[in-house]
Amino acid sequence: MNEREFGARVRELRLKRGLTQKELAGDHITRNMLSLIESGNASPSVQTLLWLAERLDAPVGYFFSDAESEGRYLKLSVIDALKEAYRAKDASLCVELCAGLPPPSIDDEVARILAEAHFSLAKERAARFAIRSANRELDEAERFAGQSVYCREDFSAAVRYLRELCEASSTASVPAALCDPSAASAFVPYWTIAYFRALAGHDPKEEFPKGSHYDRHLNARALLRGERQNEGIKKLRELSLDAALPFYMQYRVLCDLEDAANAAGDLRLAYSSSRRKIELIDKMKF
Repeated sequence: MNEREFGARVRELRLKRGLTQKELAGDHITRNMLSLIESGNASPSVQTLLWLAERLDAPVGYFFSDAESEGRYLKLSVIDALKEAYRAKDASLCVELCAGLPPPSIDDEVARILAEAHFSLAKERAARFAIRSANRELDEAERFAGQSVYCREDFSAAVRYLRELCEASSTASVPAALCDPSAASAFVPYWTIAYFRALAGHDPKEEFPKGSHYDRHLNARALLRGERQNEGIKKLRELSLDAALPFYMQYRVLCDLEDAANAAGDLRLAYSSSRRKIELIDKMKF
């Protein structure tokens, strides 16, 4: 490795550590000398090399390693913080910590963490109706899942399921893929699938959790079918204003509310429901 490549690694690692040249140089060498080393115009002495390695928390061998060894060193430099962020379910930090890692650093372990992090970010984006952004995160989740033996088929199925949820979030139709019980896993709640099966006309085998959004929506629809129209409309209206209502239910609830309002002759409510549906679709364009 020549002086320029050596200097580039020093500079790259310094920036990863968030250090200025003055901070890294400390009282061992001048900032100007460090600048010359980083630009490849000077070679460090053995003592300076040891100093830099200690300050940058990197093995001396890192500065002379090949691409594969460099990847292992760089992984070691972030793995503790990455695992901590993963345990804390901080998906954004997981992605941020790995942003500068070269391909050799992304082994099975790191790839699995990144796959799940991007999946979590996709769910966050979808909850805000940023559907395009959610799909980009799902692309990344799928890419990293393909690099890890630890990502099983249930994770890939969850990625596909969330794509379907995003695709169907602006329609009242119920795609068959959302009703497939085999998609249930740690990543896809059983009750979400059961909810879509109920919408599609399948009789649920179990009662939905009392007071859940699923239970409230299906109960309101049952009231409308049972000719308790006013009560059903009231419950749908309350549900449509619930800030915690899942993104994939909001359009469907508004559709039911608009239809029920039209049937009851409440044109004002029907119009406002229709307008809110259009606002939701507009959100999804970004």
